[in-house]
Amino acid sequence: MIREHVYLHNVTEVEEHPTTRELQLYRFPKHVRHAMGDRGRIVSEEASGCEIRFVTDAPTIRVTLCIPETDGDVFIFKGGLFHSQHRLHAGVRHTLQLDSPNRIHTVDREQLLQAGFAPEVWRIFFGRTTCLISHMHTFGYPVRPPQPHEMPQLKWLAYGSSITHGMYNQPMTYIQQASRRLGMDVYNCGLSGSCLCEKEVADFLSDRQDWEIATMELGVNMRDRFTVEQFHDATAYLLNRLITNHPDKPILVLTIFPNFATYNDSETTKKDAAFNEILRTHVKKFNHPHIHLIEGTDILDDFSGLSVDLVHPGEYGHMRMASQLAEQIKKIVHGKS
Repeated sequence: MIREHVYLHNVTEVEEHPTTRELQLYRFPKHVRHAMGDRGRIVSEEASGCEIRFVTDAPTIRVTLCIPETDGDVFIFKGGLFHSQHRLHAGVRHTLQLDSPNRIHTVDREQLLQAGFAPEVWRIFFGRTTCLISHMHTFGYPVRPPQPHEMPQLKWLAYGSSITHGMYNQPMTYIQQASRRLGMDVYNCGLSGSCLCEKEVADFLSDRQDWEIATMELGVNMRDRFTVEQFHDATAYLLNRLITNHPDKPILVLTIFPNFATYNDSETTKKDAAFNEILRTHVKKFNHPHIHLIEGTDILDDFSGLSVDLVHPGEYGHMRMASQLAEQIKKIVHGKS
């Protein structure tokens, strides 16, 4: 989305905040957010993986932002290069002063393009918070959105649970790290605790035309709320809509990642197994050349990569998952390892 001379990545809707009139960034449009359950309505407002991207020759930039509800971090990149990290306190307007680095122009520019981003592109990256944009001041220098060739060309749509959404791992979630390895741009459509495959979400994801590859990490949020039959029907609808609207695009279905239930004997273990088998059956039944099954155990292949809750990966886990998933996607997209 282009808005006021900047590109808003991973943003499908902006609204003026009702009290401050500042712009709030949303990953999901209102009609989709309000069709979710109570938790989904909250976490879908988080600007996780949203970015403000722009190009300017200004040596100094001041950007005023506000995170209204909770403290959170904002990460700044120049192209693919990390610039700085800033802690914002809830309800306080913060003005970040960003100084253009001097050494970028002293090295071979080709070396700076390996991430798929031109080094001229400023990127303001948001984690698990809502965000309001107040003002950008470039001291008279013009600002423009990046051109398409200044950003990765392939766009990846990632839907899933908090593991995809990211917990404390921003901006180093497995999808962010894998996209970097692949030279892709990822849309984070994860929903912590609320990846429930609602019809409205399925329609929204399938109606989007801005992606070339999609991953669907399904099941872990649904096992305590859905019967086997309900899970079958909801996931069948989602995958059918995606295939129908995007018959030529790779759609990767990820089974449940290893967790506390994988190696014990409980009702949750049985539910995981049943849900995973449904996903395998869907892929076989659709028998479509561009829908692929990826086993969660092949991505999180080191159980010690989990944190102590035995559900969410820690930093090493996300790194390992990124490496494994990137290799799988290379084989599917490019036909090579």
